[in-house]
Amino acid sequence: MSGVVPRARVRRAGIVYLALLAVGTGGTLLAAPHLEDPASALAALLPTWAGAYLAWIAYRADRAEAVVVRGPVEVADRLADAVRRQWEAEAAMRRLADPYPLPVAWRGADLGLAEASGSEGLAGRGGELADIFTRIVPVRRLLVLGEPGSGKSLLLVRLVLALIERREADDPVPVLFPLASWDPVALDLRTWMERRLVQDHPELGDRAPDAYGQVTLADLLLERRLVLPVLDGFDELPPAVGALALHRVNEALPYGCGMVLSSRPAEYRAALRPRGAVPARLAELAGIHLQPLGADEVADYLCQDAGGPRASAAERWSVVTGALGTAEPVAQVLTSPLMVSLARSVYNPRPGEGHERLPDPGELLRLRTRTAVEHHLLDAFLDAAYRPHARRPSRWGADRARPALRFLAQYMERGRDGTAELAWWKLRHAVPTALPHMLAGVLLGVVAWLFEGVVMELTHHFDPDGEPVRWDERGGLGVVAAGICGGLVCGLAAALTATVLCVLVVVPDVTAELVLNRLADGTTLTLVGVIISGFALGSRPGLRRPADWDRRALATGAAAAVCFAAAFGNGCGTVHALLYGVVAAAVGADGVGRESGRPAARVRWHWSPRGLGRGLLVGLLLGGGILLEGLLSDVLSGGDGIEYIAPPDLLAASWSAMHTGAVFAVSCVLVHGLRGVPVDLGTSVDGRVLLANDRHTLVTCVVAAAVVGAVGIGAQGWCAALTGSTRVWGAEAAGGPLWGFVVGLIPAVLTGLALGIRQAAWGHYTVARCYLALRQGLPYDLMAFLADAHDRGVLRRVGAVYQFRHIELQHRLAPAHEPVGDR
Repeated sequence: MSGVVPRARVRRAGIVYLALLAVGTGGTLLAAPHLEDPASALAALLPTWAGAYLAWIAYRADRAEAVVVRGPVEVADRLADAVRRQWEAEAAMRRLADPYPLPVAWRGADLGLAEASGSEGLAGRGGELADIFTRIVPVRRLLVLGEPGSGKSLLLVRLVLALIERREADDPVPVLFPLASWDPVALDLRTWMERRLVQDHPELGDRAPDAYGQVTLADLLLERRLVLPVLDGFDELPPAVGALALHRVNEALPYGCGMVLSSRPAEYRAALRPRGAVPARLAELAGIHLQPLGADEVADYLCQDAGGPRASAAERWSVVTGALGTAEPVAQVLTSPLMVSLARSVYNPRPGEGHERLPDPGELLRLRTRTAVEHHLLDAFLDAAYRPHARRPSRWGADRARPALRFLAQYMERGRDGTAELAWWKLRHAVPTALPHMLAGVLLGVVAWLFEGVVMELTHHFDPDGEPVRWDERGGLGVVAAGICGGLVCGLAAALTATVLCVLVVVPDVTAELVLNRLADGTTLTLVGVIISGFALGSRPGLRRPADWDRRALATGAAAAVCFAAAFGNGCGTVHALLYGVVAAAVGADGVGRESGRPAARVRWHWSPRGLGRGLLVGLLLGGGILLEGLLSDVLSGGDGIEYIAPPDLLAASWSAMHTGAVFAVSCVLVHGLRGVPVDLGTSVDGRVLLANDRHTLVTCVVAAAVVGAVGIGAQGWCAALTGSTRVWGAEAAGGPLWGFVVGLIPAVLTGLALGIRQAAWGHYTVARCYLALRQGLPYDLMAFLADAHDRGVLRRVGAVYQFRHIELQHRLAPAHEPVGDR
């Protein structure tokens, strides 16, 4: 399901218009100081912005009109096409019809498991299930039971394709939902199905026409019963939640709602009989039980796959086919479609490949137990999947792939959320929690130190009369950005990084005062970032009770105060740090919220009076502290010439407070306004494209913040240059109006980078894959490895996530030791 082209064209037109408007406004502001009457230039801008507002309203209206209004029936038709293409491609990848589909047979299930079963009319085989489902099952509610590897998933894929093939207008669309990714404790089935629909088919995340209410297209389809849920793998849910899951299914799909549910008999029976609870039974549910494959069917299938009964590769099966139908372990194992499929992958040549170097199927007869045969086939399957082939070269052989797949199986088997699937944005749970925050702080500290210094050097180059650049005072804005990005851990890592860089640049002339001052400055600015996050995030900034204060913020403020006092007896800095520690403990937001847990599809700007008000409040609060310090500097500074941030002059302190407060206010507005739209509200089905979109979100955050922040802070610096006021963030205003906009880029870009790291899951994934490559031996190019494993049939792809081809393969690969998760 693809997007709408006119909508994209309207978006591009809006971006071009805004860019031209920004260029024109910037040119006017730059030219104003050179005119005899600068006020006339400002007056000329007023009608321009009035027209810009009208153009913006028209642009938004055009965007709304560009969205094609579709009814639920048309959306269902498009979904049916998407589902058909998806499973036809997956069936071809799994070779489900090569050389032909395995003839799976079934009988009616026991009455104790399904209420409407037991009749002879439910028995069948092969492709008859669609006829039975549509003609014999009265309310289209079917339970598919089968032992491990009996072909339940294979049969459901064939059922989905057959139902779509014979689907008529207004019929529901069969959609296969793998239940292994559902957590019934956290989500009801209806909500989970809606999210899966949107994740796998991004167009369904769009808003439905107004006539249908404030719902997504996915929700609309579910509400109108235009989706037939095919729930695969009930037995793959944790046993402890089986009864709850069955209750959730019954709650979301009551009598009258069509459905298909697959499970192993033992797990389904256990869910029907919970201990100490009333069982939840699915009303009018017909049931079938899959049967083992016959000896003749298996022999014919293996020989046909090897090239035909008379082919030399097929003759190697003679000793094995002769034992089929007996009590031999290999005969018992090869009644399972899964094991037959594994056997043909291990022992039969692929097209263009000879059988001379392949293992002999006769070795299966030397294994004396059924478990030994199953384990041998599961182990040998990886060697077969990764064996060299001239037409299909691979970067990874079986020796390199096996340890990586073993770790992934362990992670999926005992993962943090209990779902047997691998999503790249969830790999962050496999690394220590603090590591991404620490690395983000180091990155922001280095980038800020270099960026601030280079911009100031350029400013000094164009204005040699200005004050020379002090590289030993750079990096402070990066600390604020790090505090916004990841709280205290991230901010303190950036502060330590900036301190090290400041010390290295003055080696060997390093003093204790310099180290203590930079540490004090860094810890205080970390608290500033935490305060900005507290005001910008959430529905409203909340003042905690003293018992709930963040004691780490208090400790950080106390440490900063000690550093200021030890450095040069700076009473202003000491009081300042303590006050910031108290404010951060009372209202600050430490760490990254849940919004960063999922990949972002795009960035959305949320203009609101509340966000602007919070920015002004932060600016007044933090800027007021600077002004207060300037007013009390003679009393608390510790002596002549000792200065923390604010100069002792009243006018100069006022301008400094306004400049600093403006920087923090703009940062707060950006944090509140720039938000990523998470993946389950619409994004790509392909994990690699999803990763690229998420990475693009980070770039968008930086660009958007650079434009908004540079204009906001630069306009304030422009006013400072016209009035001849003092410095803005450590640089003199003698560089002219352009200087204000250039300096405004520093906090804007750093805030955008912090927001991008916070909003996008790509940064966490990058840390996770590097960490896992070093500690667990996973390939560095993990997405390419997963795609290659999918192409080889080791993994299956369901939407944007990966699962093992069969849960038995995952169980076999997963070692029996501690679970993988948060440390």
